[in-house]
Amino acid sequence: MNPSNLQIREFLPDDVTEILRLHRNFLDYFEEFEVSEEFILNISQRDDFKFFIATIDRKLIGFVGTLFYGSIGRAEIGPIAVDNRHKNNGVGTILMKHVLNFLKQQGIHRVIVRVKSMNNPGLNFFENLGFEEEGYFQNYTKKGEDVIQMVRFL
Repeated sequence: MNPSNLQIREFLPDDVTEILRLHRNFLDYFEEFEVSEEFILNISQRDDFKFFIATIDRKLIGFVGTLFYGSIGRAEIGPIAVDNRHKNNGVGTILMKHVLNFLKQQGIHRVIVRVKSMNNPGLNFFENLGFEEEGYFQNYTKKGEDVIQMVRFL
């Protein structure tokens, strides 16, 4: 990957189809509720939610979403996904650094992420970004999967 071609920007309504495609490629890592174009468009309109998009040559290759509460200084990361062709090239890290910087500018001090306990690549990814395990939730998902909550202070 040529980092000079990578750009991070805010969500545009035209991104919805590609976000949905990426999301569906990683269903094993996400919660089991139905995500539709309408859902993505609706959540993107919220004042307390932000999508950031990673593109190379204007093609969407990854995204991250964050739900944030400036009044209490807390935020949650998720979802995050990077196209398989661009995994392990630093795209996810660049997306996360961008969103963490955004959250810090919003007055956020505490950021959490919930990762399924079987998702070792995800757990390692967030650990490498300075997140630490904060809690373990048994049978957290509809399928009865365990989830680890991780936290990072900004």
